[in-house]
Amino acid sequence: MEKGGQPHMRITIVTHFFPPGHLGGTEVLTMSLAKSLQAAGHTVQVICAEDWETAPGHTIDAVDDVFQEIRVRRLRFNWMKAPDVFTYLYNNPEVERYLTAFLRHFRPDVVHITSCYSLSASVISAASALGLPIVLTATDFWFLCARNTLLQPDGSLCSGPTDAWKCTRCMTSHAKIYRWPSKILPEPTVAALMRTIGHYPLLTRQPGLRGMVGDWDRRQAFLLQSLARVDRIVTASRFLRDLFIRYGVAAERIDFSAYGLDTVWARGFETKTPSDHLRVGFIGQIIPFKGPDILLRAVQSLAPDLPVSVVIYGDLEKDAEYGRQLREMAAHDPRICFAGTFENSRMGEVLTAIDVLAVPSTWYDFPLVVSSALATKTPVLATDLPGMNELVDHERNGLLFARHDSAGLAALIQRLVDDPALLSRLREAIEPVKTVDEMRSEYEALYASLVAPEDDHAGDRSTAPSKRVAGSSTRTRRPEPTAQQFRVD
Repeated sequence: MEKGGQPHMRITIVTHFFPPGHLGGTEVLTMSLAKSLQAAGHTVQVICAEDWETAPGHTIDAVDDVFQEIRVRRLRFNWMKAPDVFTYLYNNPEVERYLTAFLRHFRPDVVHITSCYSLSASVISAASALGLPIVLTATDFWFLCARNTLLQPDGSLCSGPTDAWKCTRCMTSHAKIYRWPSKILPEPTVAALMRTIGHYPLLTRQPGLRGMVGDWDRRQAFLLQSLARVDRIVTASRFLRDLFIRYGVAAERIDFSAYGLDTVWARGFETKTPSDHLRVGFIGQIIPFKGPDILLRAVQSLAPDLPVSVVIYGDLEKDAEYGRQLREMAAHDPRICFAGTFENSRMGEVLTAIDVLAVPSTWYDFPLVVSSALATKTPVLATDLPGMNELVDHERNGLLFARHDSAGLAALIQRLVDDPALLSRLREAIEPVKTVDEMRSEYEALYASLVAPEDDHAGDRSTAPSKRVAGSSTRTRRPEPTAQQFRVD
């Protein structure tokens, strides 16, 4: 079976979560790719976690449904109920057993992973053991950082894992297990204590410890070994690609490719609704490292009569205390409006009603909302950090300011008010964004290059036996890295 000249493939997409209950950037990207692949004639099955923090136990209860014509199998389990919580977060034997059985039954031509965050790297173990081609789109920093942000507790940026104690200290710095001993004991003694505790799952699964204390050397080694089993890694950030290479992943197995965007919603929204003042928008999670407070401070430092307004889109209850702080900051400023959340289908309507999008993130963010803004000819004010500065070209399609620099952001807003022609120049210089169908075509070519010639069957693959799944993989195993290769001297 073929459609549009492309051979039919059976594709399993594995991700952390999936709509409708979760609507972050990775979820939207995964859904868009799945829909585009299915529209091109491929058979697509999504696997994700569900009820990850609320399910009654750590064993898997699978639930099937269909969301926007995409078949989804949701694996319900609670990570906090695992017998060895720390290990199960990166190497979950329940997930490996379940996925191995599923893949034997579904017999995909390729397994495409867009996040291992919830299901663990055991999804790689399962697919690799069956000899299936594996593609990983690295949408986050999870393989390098358990926090997934490369942010340290004090808000400073992290260069990545260098040793087990660095990660342990980062994860536990606000916990009593670290704070109390560190007041009276030298750091090497505290490190030894943590290392000892980390070898006893009965202790590390207790509240206040779970997910934070464990064998970090073992975690780092396992994750690097898992990456070695992936046939091709794709990242939309050159910075993340360089990080992977720095920590031992072969450069020739990592491709850089920008995300593709489903731009159907953007049609007809490339112009702006009229306004007598500059309208600045923020769209994203209302959490500290996304930086909406930086935007509020910037605006409030400007003259009260400056013709500017700010609209904040996001859930203020995501971090209730932080949301309360933002409300207090804006309580007496009529220029600031909190507009809540909206359906993704309304993105065009929302963006056409603002003149510029602010992305004041304080971490190495590369959010899909930047591409969404550019798709509607909306310039972007973004933090000058890797990720964002790969999407926003200063003085061309937007403007950049330093991390945490609310005064710098204020100066840019003032500049746009004083020089309306600048906003027009930025809008005119915005080029068309990469579409999801263009991204899908790239992945189709990648999938085809990974499928062994002897597995190419005429007709519909759904009826053809798979030599790979039968257990006789023809793929050559790469040498598995050691923990030492994950360190930086």
